[in-house]
Amino acid sequence: MFELFGLLALIAVGAVIFGVIAIVGGLLKLVFKIALIPLALLFKGLGLLLAALVVLFVVGPLVFGLGLVVLIPLLLLGGIIWAGFALVT
Repeated sequence: MFELFGLLALIAVGAVIFGVIAIVGGLLKLVFKIALIPLALLFKGLGLLLAALVVLFVVGPLVFGLGLVVLIPLLLLGGIIWAGFALVT
């Protein structure tokens, strides 16, 4: 009978120790998450800066070139419409 109580006591002590370790681990995880928030924000900021530079120097000239390609026919069409309107009035 005492062996059964001894086993139950061992299981109870093990559960308590496991619970304490789990609580301490959870608290450490929370502390590290809070402590590393500025570092995570720094990396996100650097990523956004890098993305903005890529957009500025890669996509910007491409959009500018496409705009020029589209703008020239629109200017010609606008000039023809303007000339036609000036001829009629």
